[in-house]
Amino acid sequence: MMFNGKNIFSVFKKELRNYFNNPAAYIVLVVFLLLWQFLFFRNVFITEDASLRGMIGMLPWLFLFLIPAITMASIAQEKSEGTLEFLLSHPLNDLELVAGKFLAALFFVFVGLFFLLPVAISLSFYGNFDWGVFVGQFLGSVLFASLLISLGIFVSSLLANQISSLIVSAVLSFLLVIFGSETITGGLPSVIGNALEDFSGLSHFSSIASGLLVFRDLWYFASGSVIFLGLAYLFLLKRRMGKNRSFYRKTQLGLGIGIALAMIVNLLANYAPARIDLTADHLYTLSPATDQILKNLTEPVVFTLYVSDKLPPQTQGLVREVKGILRDYKTRGKGKVELEIKNPSKSEEIAKEALAVGVQEMRFNVMGQEELQVVSGFLGMKISQGENKEAIPFVQDLSDFEYQLTSLTKKATTKDKKKIVFLTGHKEKSIKTDYTLLEKELSKQFVTEEFMSQEITKSLPENTAALVVAGPSEEVKEGERKVIADYLNNGGSAFFLIDAHTLSPQGLTATENQNSFADFLENYGVIVNKDILFDTRSNETVRFTSSDGMSFFFPYPFWPRVNALDPTSRLTAKIESIVLPWASSLSVDEEKLAAAGLFAEKVFATTKSGGSKPIDASLAPDQKIDPAGLEEKTVVLALSGSEENSKKPRIIVVGNSDFMTDGMAQNFQENLFFAVNGISWLGQEESLGEIKSKQMIDHRLVFQNRTQMKVVKYFNLGLAAILPLGYGVLRIWRRRGLRKFSYGTRL
Repeated sequence: MMFNGKNIFSVFKKELRNYFNNPAAYIVLVVFLLLWQFLFFRNVFITEDASLRGMIGMLPWLFLFLIPAITMASIAQEKSEGTLEFLLSHPLNDLELVAGKFLAALFFVFVGLFFLLPVAISLSFYGNFDWGVFVGQFLGSVLFASLLISLGIFVSSLLANQISSLIVSAVLSFLLVIFGSETITGGLPSVIGNALEDFSGLSHFSSIASGLLVFRDLWYFASGSVIFLGLAYLFLLKRRMGKNRSFYRKTQLGLGIGIALAMIVNLLANYAPARIDLTADHLYTLSPATDQILKNLTEPVVFTLYVSDKLPPQTQGLVREVKGILRDYKTRGKGKVELEIKNPSKSEEIAKEALAVGVQEMRFNVMGQEELQVVSGFLGMKISQGENKEAIPFVQDLSDFEYQLTSLTKKATTKDKKKIVFLTGHKEKSIKTDYTLLEKELSKQFVTEEFMSQEITKSLPENTAALVVAGPSEEVKEGERKVIADYLNNGGSAFFLIDAHTLSPQGLTATENQNSFADFLENYGVIVNKDILFDTRSNETVRFTSSDGMSFFFPYPFWPRVNALDPTSRLTAKIESIVLPWASSLSVDEEKLAAAGLFAEKVFATTKSGGSKPIDASLAPDQKIDPAGLEEKTVVLALSGSEENSKKPRIIVVGNSDFMTDGMAQNFQENLFFAVNGISWLGQEESLGEIKSKQMIDHRLVFQNRTQMKVVKYFNLGLAAILPLGYGVLRIWRRRGLRKFSYGTRL
């Protein structure tokens, strides 16, 4: 059968004229766009998420109304009006007709999807917008639209009534979206449930929209669209030739074989490793820190994945991604990583083995046939090298998986760990009570120890990678100072967390800390100022409790969210900001810094709306701050010598010790992992915090006032209404004008 591109283009143009010459098409498009954007802008300013995640999440459900409406008449109308035979009497075959109608409908939907671009551009001015994810979202939307359009054309080829075509197409599209949901798969055998999840359009769409291109997802949409268009062609062919024609039978057989092969490839595609990470931050690509740790392995490490085959279908996407990541580790390990996959459901011995190493059997609530059922299963990891074993009890999601796996691999395979020593004896923060979360993370790379002042006056322990001085408030005596100075002058490293004041959170009052140890740092050119920082633009909302027990939330300028001045620095490792409660600013004495042979790097600072107040000033949350004299204030400094001189110390200074406490670390994980990065830099070790920081990149929307929010919202809503309606009015007016001109000339 000959396939003529010109014929397809002719049908394409004819269908587009039908769309753009029909006022109803503009109404459908505008209603779709306004509803879509209205629902999105209703929530985006509350979540402050600089992405189109919320907008894309609604799209499959809105497609259930839009696409059946534009495909219901594609072939059904030709049948009901008797124009189908007339069309096919021209040098045009059935396949060309189907292809032309499909491309025209896809182009019309593409016009609607194009309005994603101005929304994306608008948000990019006020937040860290990931254009790689946007490409995935747009591509996923086009592919999903192509699948539903091909389904709609197939349904339209079956029926002669447009309304029937609309209803049937909407119902089938709905089923295609929810195939893998708990509502459908609940109570079904796991094999059937997993197969339905594989054939659910929503799961494949969500994967692409996250910024990850995997062969299985691309194949699903491409093969699905071709299958439905092929079925539409087959039914048109049957109408023309009947069942007894050999060409029809051959086509029917070929299409059946093609459908079977497509389904087999779709199932086998789960094992295809090829994938492309579109995200700007490479969220789905192993970090350089992971590569370095795998490269440094001296003995093989074994990854054992315990995964039950009776897990709910909703977890199959997670299982698939976990296996893909483990295959990446094996590839990068170059023979030093061995992978085992065991199924505890098949053997009681394997289940006992999993429990013995610390992998947990989890219970899941699953909607069965009109009842809530409970199923249990394993999805955990064992990391082992010789007698050393570590475990991930249960993999809940992928956001933390690489960090857990790499850090536990480091912990299981490192023999001689360096020491991080925390100075004690002067009322410093303790790793046993104040910094327990930090101690847990550091233990994956280092040995952490506390040393009393009496011990440290003798000498620091051997293999000390860094000393941490965390907020002393009692005198550090001269002998101890000398030991610390000698350690630094011989190329040692130290993390100084200096509290220039002590604060009473109940009364929001501060007093000067006479024994802050800040004077020691002046010898190295760092001055911890006796002030309290604020930032009127970038700060956190904090809960305060009044005397009568009422709680109030205020944007609190004395809890500034300070920004990394160089997000690509190893110290920050893409952590864009941290939160510092009641911190002090830092200054540099250039002469003393030069005399010590050191260079100073400003790591974190306030915005230009920052400032500071004296220690005895009011810290009330509802006070008005004078905008005069605001400027950028430095709050974190890193000191180091030249690369050629290894005898120069490495020093990090922060004007606050509370930012790493457990309460702050739980609420602001970026604080915790900046500390991990900083200590790793001081100890000259590859930082595991770099892996974690990929997930913590700040994608918040930041508006200076509500006017900017309204401009973004109403500009995009106006654009979505004015452009289609304006073009429609202009086009229809011109057509009427041409029609009048034609009639006039004939008269």
